[in-house]
Amino acid sequence: MRVLGINALIHDPAAALVMDGRIVAAAEEERFSRRKHGKRPIPFSAWELPELSARWCLEQAGLTPSDLDAVAYSYDPELALSAEQLGLKDPWDHLRQGYARRAPEFLAEALPGLDPDKVRFVAHHVAHAASAGQAAPYPDSAVLVLDGRGECGSHLAGRYANRELTVLGSQSLPDSMGLFYEDLTQHLGFLRSSDEFKVMALASYGTQRFLDQLRQYVYLDGHGGFRARPIPWGDTRRAAPEGGAWTQDYADIAVSAQACLEEVLLGLARWLHDRTGEDVLTLAGGVALNCVANTRLYRETPFRRVWVQPAAGDAGTALGAALHVANQKEAVEAMPTAALGRGWSDDDLRAWLERAAVPYEEPDDIAETVAAELAGDGIVAWFQGRSEYGPRALGHRSLLAHPGHAPTLATRPTWNASTP
Repeated sequence: MRVLGINALIHDPAAALVMDGRIVAAAEEERFSRRKHGKRPIPFSAWELPELSARWCLEQAGLTPSDLDAVAYSYDPELALSAEQLGLKDPWDHLRQGYARRAPEFLAEALPGLDPDKVRFVAHHVAHAASAGQAAPYPDSAVLVLDGRGECGSHLAGRYANRELTVLGSQSLPDSMGLFYEDLTQHLGFLRSSDEFKVMALASYGTQRFLDQLRQYVYLDGHGGFRARPIPWGDTRRAAPEGGAWTQDYADIAVSAQACLEEVLLGLARWLHDRTGEDVLTLAGGVALNCVANTRLYRETPFRRVWVQPAAGDAGTALGAALHVANQKEAVEAMPTAALGRGWSDDDLRAWLERAAVPYEEPDDIAETVAAELAGDGIVAWFQGRSEYGPRALGHRSLLAHPGHAPTLATRPTWNASTP
């Protein structure tokens, strides 16, 4: 079965291809368009599709759109409720839902030859769950999904047995740990749905003096869910001015919110273990990109192994949707690597360098040459193999520098590490 997975509706558009149960390719649209996150998560951009990454996935396998058995779209508009019913302040959300319902015709226009009847909607959190439970190298696992929002919820807890999902719990909107962290990110003067990693880094410089205050709004409900109500952030500290300096107060708010997030995640994971008894916990959803919280899940819960989808954010739902649909017809294989994106051969690279008239050399021992450059406080752009699927640099597209020094790799605040 040939299944193309598509994530497009909210942010981090991406495409993935599964053939005969095997993952062939997966990549975010930003790797082709050079627009970070592909687009901003607003209703007016919901119609945009990952056309470039989708075409590349098909080219990798020598397919045309007419060769596909199915296109799996990682959102099901039939499950969605209006923003008013969900308690969300999003007056233009009806545009997003309208675009989702018309996704088959939009996809058929973007990929000439595609039969729109082959488009299948996959519930957003089921797609997230499949990107973890069906992609992990464990056929049996507990799965935990937390993000900003799906059709009408923000959380899924379940169990995969022989890669088949049983949902055990969920959380309805407006309660959302993802939106809680996004609101904090914006309050601290960062770009929401983009700079949450900066808040996680800033938290390492703070003290938890606002934690008790935040616990009044964010807490476990004792039944496998949680409450995360809108927080009057101004009661803790006024919003940071855009581009302004951050003070100790902001670090204290960040670490208090980080601790609050971790408490909820630990509670949800323990509840899930009590009901599954599984040794393995698989994670997906944007909240699963919080590596500090993930460390605590590994150290402080009964799970013996924790596996996190490298593309844990919405980009990963393209892969998850494709795996979910494919698994209904045939057994699917685990994700073999995160290096599922574009790659170039040495001959390709030489041709590009020569075309651009860029001088280059090919050292006999690349490791020795790079080590000497780093020892001399140089910065090395490391490029090898296929690009990673997801936002983390995992050795294929990386910037390297001497760990004992602090060269300026980018225009980052002093408290924001160059690498996690």
